[in-house]
Amino acid sequence: MRRANALDDKGFVRMGANILRPLETSLPGVFAIGDVRAGSVKRVAAAVGEGAQVVAALHAFLAESGDKAPLPSNIGRY
Repeated sequence: MRRANALDDKGFVRMGANILRPLETSLPGVFAIGDVRAGSVKRVAAAVGEGAQVVAALHAFLAESGDKAPLPSNIGRY
């Protein structure tokens, strides 16, 4: 079974319901920023800020999961 991010009706990536990591997608440990994200303002400055926010969230995710973080089977594929 292939896992994929949940998309909205326009094809943008939906964010998960994780309050502590708000830019995390429906796949744990996978984050989306900028124009691909549903509800984004589609501005470069906003994407840069979101990118900085995701760096901190990713560090927290990796610290919490340790070596148990699952990698999606389709990573690096389109």
